[in-house]
This record gives sequence, structure tokens and C-alpha cells, in this order.
Amino acid sequence: MNEFTIMTDVNTDVFPAYAEKENIVILPQYYHFDDGIIYGDEITLTAEAFYDRLEKGEKSLSMGCNPARVKELFEKELENGRDILCIMFSSELSGSYGTVVTVSEELLEVYRERKIYVIDSLNASAGAGMMVYMARDLQKEGVEAGEIVKRIEEVKTRFQAMFVVDDLKYLVRGGRLSAFGGAVGTLLDIKPILYLNEGKICVLRKSRTRKKAVTDLLEAFKERKPDSRYLAVVYTKNEEAAREFAVRIEDETGIPIRHIIPINPTIGAHTGPNALGIGFLAENV
Repeated sequence: MNEFTIMTDVNTDVFPAYAEKENIVILPQYYHFDDGIIYGDEITLTAEAFYDRLEKGEKSLSMGCNPARVKELFEKELENGRDILCIMFSSELSGSYGTVVTVSEELLEVYRERKIYVIDSLNASAGAGMMVYMARDLQKEGVEAGEIVKRIEEVKTRFQAMFVVDDLKYLVRGGRLSAFGGAVGTLLDIKPILYLNEGKICVLRKSRTRKKAVTDLLEAFKERKPDSRYLAVVYTKNEEAAREFAVRIEDETGIPIRHIIPINPTIGAHTGPNALGIGFLAENV
């Protein structure tokens, strides 16, 4: 079996410490305000600084993977005789999947003895990140890369990402939700449960209050019969709320929550502060 490296992009919210421990390479994506500084790779902001700027009214825009940086990180593995299995953020929300495919095709013209597999997760945050965890578990079991791709593709639609946000304006401004839908939600103070459907952000349910939305999020989660092996709570800024939600999940389902992960700023630019979500593999979809 050829040795291979698992790679992903930052928008799958794989926890950096886990990635480092398991030798998973994370491709950067980028974000910027109006200060002319591109953040996300060599230059970063703390979560506190990032969300403080959002709350003060600064507009943040996200940017996809840099082809030159992708090529650099890919070539490092290929030159060391390793194939690549890369799981990417939804192609419906970013051009990064296409960028990685293009770079892969170019590199395979040079490294003809190597293989590069690129999976379009059609998902986001931990909904995609849990695919990476599955891929790594299978790799440790000795499953070869092509077979891992096959197995993930077979269950891909069962990976779920559901979340609530405090203010829809960030999703509207970033083009991730229609202006009409955002305006209605803001006007009526609706707190929708959002989810990924075929790679796009859609409304699953509508709640009148944040408290009710969190309850409805938990109910939607339970209805889908989650697989306890692949499950993470994600959040922006409010870690305390995420930990309270994790305890509630454990109390009501008996499922232990091993991963509570902050959402990275390239997604946080669209969710805004105080987003709360869950990514998992569902038995029932």
C-alpha cells in the first residue's frame, strides 16, 4: 500500500492539535477587513480580536485557497513519495475545491507515479471535519486511500452540519444566504436552524427565540440518530454556551462529546459571533 497524507482545508474546522498529532495537513484559507492585511496563514488574528472587530461594525470578507500555497504543500508530500487524500469544504460555498483539483491535475503531470484524491465534502465546519476524522481512523486500520475515498463517498450524505446564528446579516452580506431570507429573519427576530443540504446553506426550522432554537437544534440532532464516534460541537466566540450545549447533549442522549471546536474566522466571517452548531455522522437522514 502506498503511503499517503490526509489533507483538508481550514474550513472543515479540524482541531489544530488533533491535526498536528495525526499528521494531517491543513490548507489555509484567508480573510480580510478593510485594512489591506490578508489574514489566515502567516498572519492571524485571535478569535477575540476578530469577533470584536465584527461587532464594532467592520466588514470581513473570506478568500479561498491560494493555488501557489496549495502547490507548495502538495509538492512537499509528493516529493517525499507520499500520495494525498484531501477532503475539502463544500464546492457550493467556495472555489477552493476547484482550485485544489486544478493544482492536483497539474502536479500529476509531473509526479506521474503518485496519486491525489480530492473529495468535495459538500459540507462545512465539523460536518466536513468529521469525514477527516473517519479517514484518519480508516488509515490507522490500514485501509488504502482509494478505498477510504469509496467508503466516505458512500456515507457522505449522512454527515450533517446544523447551526444557529444570532444575526443573519453576516450570512446575507457574505452571499451565503439570500437577502430576502435574511431580511425576513431579522425583521421577525426569527432564529432559524440552518443546515447544509447538497453543499448549500438552507433553513431547516424556524424558531422565535435563541433558547427555542437551541432546543430545536438538539431535537433535530436526536432525530437523526447520531453516531457517537463522529461528533463535534462548534461555536464562535462563546465557548461557555458551547460547553453548556455539550453537557445538555450528554444529559439527554447519553452520548459523550469529545470535541468542542471553535469555528475558524473564514467561516466566522459569515456566521458572526455567538454561532452554535454541531457536526456529526447520522444514522437517519
